[in-house]
Amino acid sequence: MTTAKQSWFKRSLSALMVIAMAASAFTANAFSVKAKAESYPEGSREVRRLEAPVEDGVYTASIELMNANSTGTASMGNAALRGSSSFLQKNPDDTEYQSLVVVEDGQATALLEFMPMGYIGQYGFMMELESVDAEVLTKYGYPDDDYCTYTPADVIAEHRTQKGEVVYDPYNNPDSASVYDGSNPVTMTRPAGYGHDEDRLIDIAGQPYQHILALDVTPIASADSDGNLTIPEKPENFDVTNAAYVHVFVPVMFSISPTSGDQYARMQVDWTSMEKIENPEENLQYRLWRAKQISSAAYTSDSYANLQAAIDEVTKQLENIWPYQQITMNGTGFSAQPILEQKEFTDEEQAAMVQKLNDAIDGLEEIGDKTNLNALITEAERKVEADYTPNSWAAFQESLKNAKAVQADEDAGTSQVNAAAQALEEAMKTLTPRVDTSKLTSLVAQAKEIEQGNYTDESWDALQKAIAAAEEALDNPNLSQDDISGQEGNLQNAINGLVIEGTLDKNSLEDGVYSIYGEMVKTNRQEKSMSNDAINHTIKLTVEDGKYYLTMDFHGLAYLNKFGYLAELSYYDNGYTYGQYGTVEGALIPATVLSTQKNADGSDLYDEFNQAGGSYEGKLYPDQIKFPLVAGALADEDGYVPLHVFVPVMEDISEGAGDQDVLLKLDWSTLKETTEDDPNFEPEKPVEQSPAVDYTDAVTGVKVSADKGVFDEGVQIVISGITKGADYDVAVASLSDVGKKFKLYEIHFENADGVEVQPNGTVTVYYPIPAGYDEDNVVLYRINEDGTKTLVKGTVENGFYKVITKSFSTYALVEKGSTITDAQNTQNVANGNNGNTNIPQTGDSSNVTVFALLALAAAGMMGVTLVTRKRKSEES
Repeated sequence: MTTAKQSWFKRSLSALMVIAMAASAFTANAFSVKAKAESYPEGSREVRRLEAPVEDGVYTASIELMNANSTGTASMGNAALRGSSSFLQKNPDDTEYQSLVVVEDGQATALLEFMPMGYIGQYGFMMELESVDAEVLTKYGYPDDDYCTYTPADVIAEHRTQKGEVVYDPYNNPDSASVYDGSNPVTMTRPAGYGHDEDRLIDIAGQPYQHILALDVTPIASADSDGNLTIPEKPENFDVTNAAYVHVFVPVMFSISPTSGDQYARMQVDWTSMEKIENPEENLQYRLWRAKQISSAAYTSDSYANLQAAIDEVTKQLENIWPYQQITMNGTGFSAQPILEQKEFTDEEQAAMVQKLNDAIDGLEEIGDKTNLNALITEAERKVEADYTPNSWAAFQESLKNAKAVQADEDAGTSQVNAAAQALEEAMKTLTPRVDTSKLTSLVAQAKEIEQGNYTDESWDALQKAIAAAEEALDNPNLSQDDISGQEGNLQNAINGLVIEGTLDKNSLEDGVYSIYGEMVKTNRQEKSMSNDAINHTIKLTVEDGKYYLTMDFHGLAYLNKFGYLAELSYYDNGYTYGQYGTVEGALIPATVLSTQKNADGSDLYDEFNQAGGSYEGKLYPDQIKFPLVAGALADEDGYVPLHVFVPVMEDISEGAGDQDVLLKLDWSTLKETTEDDPNFEPEKPVEQSPAVDYTDAVTGVKVSADKGVFDEGVQIVISGITKGADYDVAVASLSDVGKKFKLYEIHFENADGVEVQPNGTVTVYYPIPAGYDEDNVVLYRINEDGTKTLVKGTVENGFYKVITKSFSTYALVEKGSTITDAQNTQNVANGNNGNTNIPQTGDSSNVTVFALLALAAAGMMGVTLVTRKRKSEES
């Protein structure tokens, strides 16, 4: 291969170039265009930047480097564009390569490879490639230099040998006679233009040529000679007139003619050839280009340096592909072409390079956001040493020092910033305030004043150890308030735990039987539980093989005028805890039932709750139960034992009320040793309930019925009808807005001593509905002592108005809307008109028609009344 210039060859070639350029100028002059705007030179054509006619993504595409004159002919440099039609004509076997086009927000960037090209017997490389953003074209149809922006292509890789050496052609080879090294201004000066106002010397000796580049190829539209601008709508409508302008500089062309080294061209993308790549991040060229676009500003220097190292390594692999510094030519004369002997990478090699880049990108660490750290440091700096213990303050200061160092480090990454913030926050949380020791100091003084006297040696020794531990705590400035409080509790327990010789120590009872007083209280520890009335308060405590057991005896209880029994009791196993509001959390275990409730005759006891349909159906009520006193309950300073009970009588009155946690409060001061036959342990003997009541008053006809136990034995039922007097007058006034016709009764109950009493439960009362009263309009009111009235709801059954109640006084059975008194009603009934004073007499036909109409209306009203009554009944 020769590197010397051939003057005869250059002169011939120059002549050819002059002729070609003259022809091109003639073609351009043939078009006359209108000026786009007054601010541009006359004849300028508008250029508008378009959007790529495909959706955003990464594509393979066919791309051609075309002449700038828009005639549709390929540029001579097209032969160097790998994958182009001109390139494939000269390299028909290189069919695997495809250019990439990246579309983002409608803007297109092509990733291209430029190879050495043969030109009239020699080879050369492209030296420069720039995108040209033209505002207008000249009247000849070329970009107007004065209104263009030139942006160099991003160089992804250069042409180098496998040893990393620069690949040469005659123009960058320092040893070539044709080298452009800036030494001869006459032959090595590029004319002004293409974004440069002055001529420039060419000095490219030893400089590498560009191999893989990224270039803006976003399509454009330009006005025709008549000023008309056509915007294509579909990919197939885009042609060379829509191709982006570029500027190229090819040294081999410059060697032929200085004015032909720099040229405009158009980078035409065939938008119909686009094929989208599903996983572009696996494409080596795309991944390397993206990696090189990552800015250092957002990342730590170390992680960004690691990325740059990976980029450099992969770039070198892509660049170092040629076997020699000079390209071997195939053939002789004008037809000679460079032989492409570059290294091609296997899929596995490319995947390994992609992975190297991905690892480095994934390893990028962003510069940490210090907003939170700064706030924590500000907060920390407000802390005062005197407020905290020395040890916790020292650890806090170390964390604050580290945090400030990270704060000052502009390169600190997210992990480092977060770690410093977390450590400082934790150090602030663990700062231990200096404690208030006044209570413990006072308690120690109090304890030291106690003399052993009759206290047992064991309890006295425990107190002395507690005093020593408390004094040691007072001397330790690093203890927390919780530590001091714990010492206070321990010392107080030791004081409380002093045992006088001969007294029982609940924690070390010998096997045997003991008694202790207990009460059932609510979990709020303020009120007694209703189940407290169901237990014998003298509770048996047995110690068997060192294990403690409680035996409890149950009996019946009255609750809201009802009588019932405790049905179930469970205890909480050891390990239970108390919640925020005193609720108990833990595992429940049923107590062992030793005996069940019996009637006086020895038969099993049944009531309304454990009979069919009751909430405790088919089960027997426990009489005596036994369960272990777990360690946690034994150790409870206040004597609380958490239990769970179910009381059907309470459940019947309010759903959920019968099933609840309770606390058995043991009074350990009442603990005493006893025997199994202690009479205080004896269960209550069954008491026969008073009989049920089914009473009818002979005078008034009022009936009273009640279940067993509602009335105590010997209670008298007193029912009086009131027809006059002060109470009657009060009722008349009170019922004036309801009706005039009513019966007034006074009902009460007396014991054997004549003292008025109330029933123990609900009582059913049946008030007879007198003749002449409309039972559909009858209601019952209680007449209160202050003259007001209260409606008492009930139902009509078999001529009676039935109510169920627990309290008794004066009641009025009244017909709503009645206009006659009860006395008038009685007279009417006696006269045979059933209380209606307006019924026509026999033989009176004067108002037959009127009464017929009234009868029809009454029938209609009766239907309405029946419907209304039915609805009221359903609602009640």
